[in-house]
Amino acid sequence: MVKRVKRVLVLGVAVLLASLIYAEGEQENGSVAPKESVTVREEKKSSPAVRENSERHSEVEHWAVKREGSKIGKSEKRNNIEKNNEHVKAANQKNLKDNKAKEVNNKNKSSKSNSSKPAPQKKVVKAIEHEQEGVSQYSGEVIKYIATTDGKVLKDKMSRQKHPIASLTKVMNILVALDQVDRGNAKLDDKVCFTSEIVNMGGSWLNAKAGDCYTLRDLLRAEIIYSANNAAYLVAYHIGHGNYDNFVKLMNEKAKELGMKDTHYYTPAGLPSSMTKKNMDISTAYDMYLLGKRAIRDERLRAWMKESELVLQNSEGEDVVYNNRNHLLDQFGIYGLKTGFHAQAGYNMIVSSKIGNLEIISVTLGNKTDSDRTEDQKKEFTQLEKRMIPVYKAGQEIGSKFKVKNAQQKEINGVLSSNVYQIDNTNYRFEVKDLQVTAEKQGISKGDVIGKLEVLSNDNKVVGTVDILAQNNYKQLSVFGRILRFVTFGMA
Repeated sequence: MVKRVKRVLVLGVAVLLASLIYAEGEQENGSVAPKESVTVREEKKSSPAVRENSERHSEVEHWAVKREGSKIGKSEKRNNIEKNNEHVKAANQKNLKDNKAKEVNNKNKSSKSNSSKPAPQKKVVKAIEHEQEGVSQYSGEVIKYIATTDGKVLKDKMSRQKHPIASLTKVMNILVALDQVDRGNAKLDDKVCFTSEIVNMGGSWLNAKAGDCYTLRDLLRAEIIYSANNAAYLVAYHIGHGNYDNFVKLMNEKAKELGMKDTHYYTPAGLPSSMTKKNMDISTAYDMYLLGKRAIRDERLRAWMKESELVLQNSEGEDVVYNNRNHLLDQFGIYGLKTGFHAQAGYNMIVSSKIGNLEIISVTLGNKTDSDRTEDQKKEFTQLEKRMIPVYKAGQEIGSKFKVKNAQQKEINGVLSSNVYQIDNTNYRFEVKDLQVTAEKQGISKGDVIGKLEVLSNDNKVVGTVDILAQNNYKQLSVFGRILRFVTFGMA
């Protein structure tokens, strides 16, 4: 009985093979005819000049035939026809020459017009700076809170002490605006126009004039990249429907939602009391950590904070370049977040960093100068790197094989995209997750993500992931190969 089943199976595969080969042959044979017919049609086509000359030639022949029916002698008929033929040939040659001359003239004209009108280049200018960053009036110690996003505290220095936060306020401004976008109350493509009151807000500003309009998206980018005060106020005006107090109320409600118990906002941008005639926006290093942790979860905001510069066109058609105020971008895995300053607050900063599997938020409040703020963060991250214990290295091959659908190889090797660490006594556990990817037309390329190394905390929560990448290139399985693998129950 088993032998009979095997025979039937082999016979079925053989029939499938024969039919596939026959179908491929038919397809190849069938594809020739259309190409030949196209060629014939193309050969039959003629240029306008040739058609015109042939039409004239037929008219002359018709005229000659009529003359043949008259009383003119045979020799005269022949002479007239020959003369007419000579006229037609001469006319044909003249028309061909004229057409060629026209083509040359047209080419020369087009090349001259193209060369004489070079594409206009936009003028690129650096943003005019209005921010006056002077000496800090804050005389206390620098306040700090550094922790991983899963809650591992790495440094805590007076983290619950209240302090003016200055432009760190703008992070909440952006989150509130994005909330309203997600609720359908606004769109990132909304065109928002400056009024004379808002455009000259003071401090760091988007170089604009009253009447200039920008998308809500670009205003939010101007806040996170360049800390533009007038952009922050215009966002508040737009989202608050012309009422700043309505917008600030939304900011305080969001702070409560995030558990920021020691935070209170009075303005949309964090400007000092001397400019706003309001109380200063107040928070703590710990609350700013909570704010930063929420901010990096928004993929839009996360992408904007990584940009090294913002380029926006002004009303004169110039491209204005606004440089990111975060001088630590691309160092120690740092990709964001926000700086802030006014005299009473000193120099504040939230930093977001990803080093391997570790995602870290570092907050410092009250540095004396801009350079002090930058150097302070560098020192902290240099010390943190010494505390990191490597578990796996980038490029290291993972022991298990990864399944791939519709590829010539059913299982492939994977390597880690980055280093994996423990820090201090974190005691992370690691699990490999196979994504079981499908090979598309181009197959699987070296470096494609085929799995994840999940980082688990002590209570089995996933606190981070590291990509596992294809080690080599792998081709897609052919249609015949897929059928064969199916009929052999995956043995082929």
